[in-house]
Amino acid sequence: MAKRYYSSRKNQTSLTLEELYWKMQNLFLLFRSKDYFKEKAGITETGIPDSIKHEAAIALTFQPFPITKWAQEIITEDHIFDALEFLYDHVSKPGKLEDFVSDSGWNYSDYGSYDSDAGRSEFRDTANSFLCDYKTGYELMKDGTILAIGSQGLQHILDAEILPYDEANVDSKVRNAITKWRNRHLSFTEKKEAVREMADVFEWLKKTKGLDKVLDGKDESALFDIANNFSIRHHDPKQKSNYDKNIWYAWMFHFYLATYHAAIRLLTKVEKTAKAAGK
Repeated sequence: MAKRYYSSRKNQTSLTLEELYWKMQNLFLLFRSKDYFKEKAGITETGIPDSIKHEAAIALTFQPFPITKWAQEIITEDHIFDALEFLYDHVSKPGKLEDFVSDSGWNYSDYGSYDSDAGRSEFRDTANSFLCDYKTGYELMKDGTILAIGSQGLQHILDAEILPYDEANVDSKVRNAITKWRNRHLSFTEKKEAVREMADVFEWLKKTKGLDKVLDGKDESALFDIANNFSIRHHDPKQKSNYDKNIWYAWMFHFYLATYHAAIRLLTKVEKTAKAAGK
């Protein structure tokens, strides 16, 4: 991530929507000045081609160009995030200038090559230097989507490495649940689904990998009591349903995720020990 200076490190207040838009404008102008949008969008300091305007109008629900002249009613969180994701898809770092000769014999200079990965990496780092200061914090991911970082103190759980264990039955399901949870437009139904997916992972580990080898009886029981008694996995009138879902879904999800990180590491250790012993 780009360096964060003193006032940004100390500032405890989040960016306003207007400040976020101002940051995005300057991000666009900075990378435009370095011709990072020239290869894929044809955008330079001298103009914006109609072709990229048409492409944006088709891909998005509004016209983002010119980026620096949005009407007040266009300045919304969704529009800013849409524009950032669109720009990310059209950024690439130019290489060295080289001399060329046109078919008509005209001599000119242009970039001999472009590096999409390098351009995206620089754009992402710069964008994330201010996205983290908007509301509870957001992040432009490598795949070009903007997701919520998570509450202070819980971000490290969401960002922790997903250790390779079982891609189909564990790893991919945990990644999917995390991505779903970090969606800024998450509904209560989707939150419940993310919690249920984490509970299903533990159910699979219990039935196929001997989860009880690394969790004592009470801890293992607590994992399934949560899912079974709070209307997460079954529809039963005996289950608790009259609770603040905004608070309790968040607690359940982070509890499951933290327990997953511990359990999967313990299981991996136990299995390696057993393999080394020839069992």
